[in-house]
Amino acid sequence: MPSIARRAVLSLVLASTLLAGCSDDPPDYRIDGDVCDLIAENQVQARITEPPSKRSDPANGQCELAYANGSVTLLLFAEVFPDEAAATAKFDQFKTADGTVVEIKDLGSAAYLRRWHDDSKPWTPQDLSVFKFVVRDGGLVLSYHYSGFVTEPAGWPATEQEMQDALRGDVERILTELAAN
Repeated sequence: MPSIARRAVLSLVLASTLLAGCSDDPPDYRIDGDVCDLIAENQVQARITEPPSKRSDPANGQCELAYANGSVTLLLFAEVFPDEAAATAKFDQFKTADGTVVEIKDLGSAAYLRRWHDDSKPWTPQDLSVFKFVVRDGGLVLSYHYSGFVTEPAGWPATEQEMQDALRGDVERILTELAAN
């Protein structure tokens, strides 16, 4: 009988170890330095070869990159709050200010997309468009905002969904970088 008890204890230890390794807890995010470094490579830069003008406020976790004489702008806000309640309050503040949003289920603890486009006609890259992804994951709140119109649409996504997917890729890469710090 002692061997059965030993196996049961061993099974419980192994199960708890496996469960601990499969935790859904968000990573311990950390922001080191200027958040502009997090978006130095992005979907806009991949399509506009000229360097952007940059305004940065590292103390407040903010960065603005303006491309092609301001025709396209990226804004990033990232902050790690001391607890999830403070992060949720900031996330809710963004959400209230953004109005009509679409919830995103598989990005962080909570996320949404705010988009703006004149839906009376099909989306094209040269039309004015706004896409804003806001993500809360644990104590992290991240807002990634694209706005602008493209003067030379060659090489840009042909559909709105492709553009959203490209910008979401930026957000996912930023989250990975912040988790690795």
